[in-house]
Amino acid sequence: MLDDKNPAPPLYRQIYEGIRRAILCGEFNHGMQLPATRLLAKQLDVSRMTVVNAYEQLLAEGYIEGKTGAGTYVAATLPEKMLRVDQDKSLQHGESAKPRNQILSRRGKWLASTSVSTLRVQADTDRYAFQNGLPALDEFPFKVWSQLASRRLRNPPRELLSYGDPAGYLPLRETIAAHLKSARAVHCDADQVIIVAGSQQALDLTARILLDPGDVAWVEDPCYPGAHNALLAAGAKVVPVSVDEDGFDLANALRQSKQARLVYVTPSHQFPLGVTMSLSRRLALLEWAERSGAFVIEDDYNSEYRYSGHPLASLQGLDKDGRVIYVGTFSKTIFPSLRLGCIVAPKDLTGAFVAARALVDRHSPSLDQAILADFINEGHFSRHLRRMRALYAERQQVLVEAAERDLQGLLEVAPAAAGMHLVGWLPEKTSDKAASAKAARYGVEGSPLSAYSTNLLPRGGLVLGYTAVNAREIKDGVRRLAQALS
Repeated sequence: MLDDKNPAPPLYRQIYEGIRRAILCGEFNHGMQLPATRLLAKQLDVSRMTVVNAYEQLLAEGYIEGKTGAGTYVAATLPEKMLRVDQDKSLQHGESAKPRNQILSRRGKWLASTSVSTLRVQADTDRYAFQNGLPALDEFPFKVWSQLASRRLRNPPRELLSYGDPAGYLPLRETIAAHLKSARAVHCDADQVIIVAGSQQALDLTARILLDPGDVAWVEDPCYPGAHNALLAAGAKVVPVSVDEDGFDLANALRQSKQARLVYVTPSHQFPLGVTMSLSRRLALLEWAERSGAFVIEDDYNSEYRYSGHPLASLQGLDKDGRVIYVGTFSKTIFPSLRLGCIVAPKDLTGAFVAARALVDRHSPSLDQAILADFINEGHFSRHLRRMRALYAERQQVLVEAAERDLQGLLEVAPAAAGMHLVGWLPEKTSDKAASAKAARYGVEGSPLSAYSTNLLPRGGLVLGYTAVNAREIKDGVRRLAQALS
């Protein structure tokens, strides 16, 4: 009886496999004449065309060769034999051949050795606290999104199916410019907006455009690793600058290095500490950048989520000299796999950014850009943000209350006015790496704060994301964390 899941191959394929095995095993030697197709068909009780198809497959793959008027013969040189010879040659020369990593360029070696962290979402049945950087995917209005997508796909215009503008789909750029003006006090027009594949590509492009090997770049410490590594990959000399309760400290940076070409900051909600850069420090940084001819990357990764008062105005909105490159992303507000973000470049740098964007991968998917533009223009985006602010504020409160109840003396978790995560502070002289590893054994994720820092931190902590898990999962995660840390 035939197995429906694994049906027998067609007859011609069975004949092909039988002859091929006989050739490779040496039963049919090279130069040996094969039976005529008519004779073999009669012997096997199949149609002649079945045998012809098998012979044609063997002929196409080089196992047999036909001689006009003389029949069909096993080929003198077989494909597998050639592969074995090439393999033997590579083994013979293996001792003298260079290891593959020695063939790489210096940049290639650095990239190959760089640790890359990836955020993976578990199946709905396996979700666990406290994954950081993920929105509430189960609360996204996918029904609305699918309706917009269906409408676009029913009769898409040619412009969305052909090669697009490297700067991005113009209606989306216009929409983003209008949103940033109103929500973030960003001063820009659509020509300054470049659509990119998330903030990571924005950081990579900025580093390529503005840095030469050996240039000094200041970064916050602790810092988002993707930014730190993007600058290193461009050949920069990266100088970590410790962050305090007022954010990035220019005076501290100047004590370590008298000059810098580029500065990376998260002024609205520092990652991962969550502090806000004070106005005096913002103005001092901009004044220094103008005076020294340097540039500032403002990574505005989750400023939409502020739970008391309005979102703080951007650093870019204070910039009068075109020194700030503003970076935004939809990974935290829509969903990460959309891979859409934006750069707002100074007017005199837009040409360079667009050219670099075209060189990297031409442009972002046009249909996705059009759907996102519709989602924002029709009011769905602002409604979704309002819902998520309320939901995330509730989830943060659940986390704080559960921590107060179950983590007394083990982890100090205080509320924050913004963001998607909280820092849980461990008792002094407690290793956050050891605590993180212990938590993982109890099915809880809590990234060690030291993993984001170059300098030694005065106190260890765990980064606890609360937006991707519901109240029940938060409470269960806190109980597990208490067991792990006890």
